Amino acid sequence: MTRAPMVGFLVALVAALALASACGDDGDEDSLERVVFMAGYRAQANLPFVAVYIADARGFFADEGLEVEIRHATQGEHGQLLLAGEIDFTTETAAQTLRQRANGLPVRAIALFGQRGDQGFVVHADSGIEGPEDFEGHSVGFKLGVVPAELLALLATAELGWDDVQLQAVGFDERVFIEGQVDVYPVFLNNEPNRIRNAGVDIRVFDPHDYGVATLGVAYTAHEETTVGRRDLVERFLRAALRGAEYAAARPDEAIDLVLTYAEGADRDHQRFLFDTDLRNAAREDGMGRATLDQWEALQEVLLRYDEQFSGRVDVASVFDPSFADALYDDSGRLR
Repeated sequence: MTRAPMVGFLVALVAALALASACGDDGDEDSLERVVFMAGYRAQANLPFVAVYIADARGFFADEGLEVEIRHATQGEHGQLLLAGEIDFTTETAAQTLRQRANGLPVRAIALFGQRGDQGFVVHADSGIEGPEDFEGHSVGFKLGVVPAELLALLATAELGWDDVQLQAVGFDERVFIEGQVDVYPVFLNNEPNRIRNAGVDIRVFDPHDYGVATLGVAYTAHEETTVGRRDLVERFLRAALRGAEYAAARPDEAIDLVLTYAEGADRDHQRFLFDTDLRNAAREDGMGRATLDQWEALQEVLLRYDEQFSGRVDVASVFDPSFADALYDDSGRLR
C-alpha cells in the first residue's frame, strides 16, 4: 500500500472508532432509568438534599443505572407533584407523612434521616427561663397559624397547658424575638439559632426531644405504588443517596462546596451549621436512614394527643417501610 492510501485508511479507521465510541456512550446514557427527585424546600445543606447532590455529582446514581433530575420545591408543591406522579421521590417530615397517611393519601416514607425533630424553641439567655416549667405566664410564639404538637407536648412535661402561656402568632423573621416582642420563639433547630447568635444575641435552646417528647425529622418519601410495584428502583435510588450521605459526612467541606453551586449566594458558615446539625441528628450505629416502627408509633401517639388536625390512628407500617434501608446495611451498620 502506498503512503497516501495508507494515510487515508488510518484516518478512516480513527473516525470509525470515534463514531463507535460515541454511539456506545449514547447507548450508556439511553440505558439509564430517568427519575425525578424534588427537595421539599429551596436548595440548602439539609442532609437529605446534600446526599442527592453528592450522589449525582459523584456518579453514584449512574452506578445504579439511574439518571436523576434534581428539582426544588418553592411553594410546598412537592407533595401534590408526588401524588400526581410527576416526581418520583421527595422529602417530608415524619409528622407530615403521618398526617398525609391519616388523610388517606398514598404516601410512604422509605428512609428517615432525622432521628429527632427539627423544631424547637429559644429564649434570651438572661430571661430567667431555664426549663419548660418557666414558660408559664410568658408569651410563646407559634408559626403558620397552628400551635404545634411539639409545643403542647413540651408544656405537658412541666404539667402546663396552652392556657398557662400567652400564645402569640409570629412570622419567620427572628427580629420579633431579638427585639423582645415575644419571650419564647419557635425555631428550626438547624437554622434560626445560628442566625440569632450571629446577630449577637445569647440564647438558650429547648429541643422537645431532650425532654422526652417523641419527635422525628425529615424522611425520603415516595408514592405507595412506587414502593410496592417498583421496589428495585427505590432500593437503587436509596443506595446511591445513602452513599452520598456517607461521602458528605466524611468530606463536609467538599459537600458544602457542592451545595453552594445549587444555593448561589448562600452563607457558607450558615450552611455548614445546618449540615452539621442534620448530620448529628441523623447518626445511628446501625446505619443512616434507618428507623424502627416503634419510633413512628411513638410520634403518632404525640400527634394523637396534641395535634387537633391529626385525623386518627393509622398503621405505621403503611407510613414507613423500613425494609428498604434495612436491606442496604450489613450487621455492622455498613452499606453493602
